[in-house]
Amino acid sequence: MKSGNISENRITAGNLALFAAIVILTVSLWNEYVWYEAIAPYGTLISFVFLALSFLCYVPLRQAVTDRYFILVAAACAVAAANLFIVGSGKGAWLTAVDVLIMIYLSDKIKLSDSMIALFCIYLGFYFFYWTYDVKGYFKGYNTNYGGLVLITGFVFAITGFIIFHERLKQTEVAGARFLFGFILFMFVWGYNIIAWYRARCAFLGLAVFAILLIIPSKIWKNKVFYTAVTLMMTLGAIAVSLVYVWLGRFIAAFNVRIFYKDIISGRDEIWADLWNAFLKSPLTGIGSSYRINVDWMGGMFEVHNGLLDILIVHGVIVFGVTVFLLIRSLMKLREEAARSIVARSAVSAVFAILAASFMENFFIVPPFLLCTLVLIAIARSVCYNEHLNK
Repeated sequence: MKSGNISENRITAGNLALFAAIVILTVSLWNEYVWYEAIAPYGTLISFVFLALSFLCYVPLRQAVTDRYFILVAAACAVAAANLFIVGSGKGAWLTAVDVLIMIYLSDKIKLSDSMIALFCIYLGFYFFYWTYDVKGYFKGYNTNYGGLVLITGFVFAITGFIIFHERLKQTEVAGARFLFGFILFMFVWGYNIIAWYRARCAFLGLAVFAILLIIPSKIWKNKVFYTAVTLMMTLGAIAVSLVYVWLGRFIAAFNVRIFYKDIISGRDEIWADLWNAFLKSPLTGIGSSYRINVDWMGGMFEVHNGLLDILIVHGVIVFGVTVFLLIRSLMKLREEAARSIVARSAVSAVFAILAASFMENFFIVPPFLLCTLVLIAIARSVCYNEHLNK
């Protein structure tokens, strides 16, 4: 399977680099909390190294320097670096922005073979069952919200893998396909129960978005207005949600809605209000990652709790504008694939689910979730391409 002028060997090397990065990061971050504490500070660097390897495999350098979108990515990376120096920020935050920009740039270039798609689904789907069996969110050091993010990531890969298997069974074994369809429905009940047990509201939002989008008929997915609306909601919606929370925080005494025994307005309104006040004083440069949040119970710790809002607040409107523009452009390219294939639709729904869950946590912009998001986009792009080749 060739991609433009890229050789088969380079494609394979790029895909293996991506898989190696995910294995290294998941083994390090998703198994023992002491490993997580040791490796997490270097996660963005590890991601950068392997994203750079995939980039070199997939993008001819001569082509890159003349590609206006690569030039846009490079310019945004330069602006992010300059902004961090201007505001006196911790420079490690630069890699977060760079990793996100490279991921988005690569997202419409990576193609996976059927065997690689199966490998990713099996490996990452395994973590849903592993974190269900070996509960880590309460007793083993991990934050319960982080546990929910691992669960929803593993869940969407497991479901996508089961859907692939279901489509194959439909062609040969009807009874087996019916049984597997019933098991997939059971998986959603299972997913809800374990996410509720972890009390991970961000993961529950992702699960709800994934389920709703997955049952929407392909005819509706073909509709450009519908697809554009969903894309804008799951990207720019991250900013809108933070502003709505800040506004609702003014009425916290009267607004008392609970999910999983927790108030919906339970602190993020204070964090986001403080961050917005600081950001509006320097919107071009952002405030950097060294800012101390003025919320007593945060102890000055900097944590945005919102993926795309983090890019805006830390790096400023220019870097954010480029990031969102390229992300929306990449997602809009998936509309036809999602309309044609239930497997691609599952992968695209999973991407939107991750973006929705990122309204409440940094999620998709941090390792290894960023690379998992890249894989889901690659699956959506590759499935229809592979079906066309096999005809």
